[in-house]
Amino acid sequence: MTGPSSHQDIGPLMRAARKFKNLNQADVAQAIGCSQSALSKMEHNRLLPDAWQWFLFARFTAIPPESIEVGIIDRHTRVLMNDAQDLRLPKRFRLNRAQKVKEIYPFINYLDSINEQKLINEFFKNSKLETDFFLDFDNLVSFQLVVDLINLFIKVGIDTESQIRQIVQTGQDAIYWDHYFGGWMKFKSVKELLIEYIFQQPYFQGDFDLSLADREGNLIFTYLPKEHVVLTIKDVTEQTKQWLILYRKFTLENLVKFQLGIKVEAVFISPHQPLSLGCHFRIISKESSGTQ
Repeated sequence: MTGPSSHQDIGPLMRAARKFKNLNQADVAQAIGCSQSALSKMEHNRLLPDAWQWFLFARFTAIPPESIEVGIIDRHTRVLMNDAQDLRLPKRFRLNRAQKVKEIYPFINYLDSINEQKLINEFFKNSKLETDFFLDFDNLVSFQLVVDLINLFIKVGIDTESQIRQIVQTGQDAIYWDHYFGGWMKFKSVKELLIEYIFQQPYFQGDFDLSLADREGNLIFTYLPKEHVVLTIKDVTEQTKQWLILYRKFTLENLVKFQLGIKVEAVFISPHQPLSLGCHFRIISKESSGTQ
């Protein structure tokens, strides 16, 4: 899932885009001026579309033409919770879908970076989802898939602070942040940056409300699960919670370091609440006395 796309990646990308729009091969083939047989060969990497066919395909399926360069599809749309039936999804991941596949990308990207193909295959097998599904960042799943993936990491021993930090630093790359990160204005303070991060969340997920409070110079960052998450997510253990807390901690620290070039520490301050998926952090600057 990482790096620029090659001709070996074009087929699955085309297949993912077509399935997202619930289009059949005949309709797409007609739109780009080829036979259904030719399109089938394109989707299985036995035939390459020419430049004009790719342009027509991108327009017909409403994907950015540059998707071919990065190997994933990201339409940059806001998340709207979707409970409609999607036969590509097992029942476990259909209810209250408000999590973009974009949020799964850092985990799979990390596994790819350490050549853990066996674990990647186990994840796809357990989730019962096709690999093509994860090429389209606008596909929606429930937060249950994130919980299941975290539990898989815990099961195989990927649960230390250094490992989770590496998942964040490796997995949350330029493809993950895209123009939401690279295109953001240059901020003068940590506070301004975190406010923008909260503002951008609907382009990533809709399962948690994020907020920032300034208490006499102390910045308190909060993740609050929405009611549907509290009521429906299964198999959350204390280990799951602690893993997620570390992932969020390192995400905040890495975000500030990458964008502002300064070090902060996100200190977990929430009271002990067994199995709760919400948490609070105090953002402390490690390079000055303030957090502003």
